[in-house]
Amino acid sequence: MQSRRALLAALIAMAAGVPWPAAAQGKGQPIEIQFWMGLTGLAGELLTKYGEEFNKSQNEYRVVVSFKGQYPEQRAAAIAAYRAGNPPHIMQMFDAGSGDMMSAKGAIVPVSEVFKRAGLQFDPADFIAPARGYYGLPNGELLSMPFNVSTAVLFYNKDAFRKAGLDPEKPPRTWPELVQAAQQIRKTNAAACGFTTTWLAWIMLEQFSSRHNLPIGTQNNGRAGLNAELIFDTPLQRRMVQTLVDMQADKSFDYGGRSNDAAAKFISGECAMMTQSSGGHGAIARDAKFSFGVAPLPYWPDVAGAPFATTIGGASLWVFNAPNRTAAEYRGVALFLNYLRSTPVMTDWAKQTGFLPATNAAFKAMRDEGFFQKNPGRDVPILSLIEGKQGEHTAGYRFGRWTEIRDIYHEEVERALQGKQTVAAALQNAQRRGNELLRAFERSVN
Repeated sequence: MQSRRALLAALIAMAAGVPWPAAAQGKGQPIEIQFWMGLTGLAGELLTKYGEEFNKSQNEYRVVVSFKGQYPEQRAAAIAAYRAGNPPHIMQMFDAGSGDMMSAKGAIVPVSEVFKRAGLQFDPADFIAPARGYYGLPNGELLSMPFNVSTAVLFYNKDAFRKAGLDPEKPPRTWPELVQAAQQIRKTNAAACGFTTTWLAWIMLEQFSSRHNLPIGTQNNGRAGLNAELIFDTPLQRRMVQTLVDMQADKSFDYGGRSNDAAAKFISGECAMMTQSSGGHGAIARDAKFSFGVAPLPYWPDVAGAPFATTIGGASLWVFNAPNRTAAEYRGVALFLNYLRSTPVMTDWAKQTGFLPATNAAFKAMRDEGFFQKNPGRDVPILSLIEGKQGEHTAGYRFGRWTEIRDIYHEEVERALQGKQTVAAALQNAQRRGNELLRAFERSVN
């Protein structure tokens, strides 16, 4: 452990192009850097460990890693702290909150600017292109630093496939194939449920739309500015939701909730297939008692050009502005971010969690050492992003109040799944209510 910390410290100092803070520079108590994270479990444990390792590698700064709730709760706490004049120095915010953060004029310091102020070398081109594009500005600078990068994939239980008479090395590529496999699994009672999904809106609306190169809103999915209109009430979206509704009849599909709760259905063996963030790989590998595989997100084969690339997910690290925050504090922020983006940390993070290596150097290091060859399926998500066919609508979205719009989508689609309204009514209502929130957001920032 000691040699690993020394190696990390040396690499970070070399990357920065400046001397690493020496013991003589640390007079009195170290400067405290508050870092709020939104992850629990293995990923949360690793982030806490990285904070501790950084603290032991120098004595000028002390990073305090805190969990303030899931991303939406953390976002609300950070807003309250900012208004009180004491926000965290760094906050991990999921992709859905990016539109709000980008519109918070004066509240954040672009990460490219943070490194510039600290005099540290920083090149946005060091990050993989999808992440750079999602969190970047038109001039190429980064607003936030990509860290736990992910995309949606299909996990499947190879043992259940064998029991059902399905080929465990041939996962379903399309939605019709997935439906057929799920029905076969139920018919043979190879599992109590054929298929489930985590993060319903993220996967079935956002990732699904990217996979078919369909917009979910005007103004280049909100990336071109305000006054966007949501336009996800489409025939293909209705088909997808109706498919889930119909699959419930024999538990070919079983709904597991809005967030990550459905992962337990897969890990326990209850459901034989699951769409989830690639970041869930580590937990599945640790806890599942069966052989499993990873495949790209399915697509509808009759959609012209499909399949397209999936889009970026996960979260990035944002730096808050605050009254009386010193240059020394911002330098500490930059040094810690520099530490997190170092190749040793990035590769360790990606290997253990299943999140993607956010930098080109980390991806190359993992590929060169044969990690992906030794761990089949671990390259599926990154190849889905960087080698998948790019289209006009595969670069993600930027809508204000998207966290709340996701919840509206959940509410309306859940009512359809419960048989309380038609799929058409669900998507019409979700789109109408979502547009009302966009108008309210525009009024709040103008």
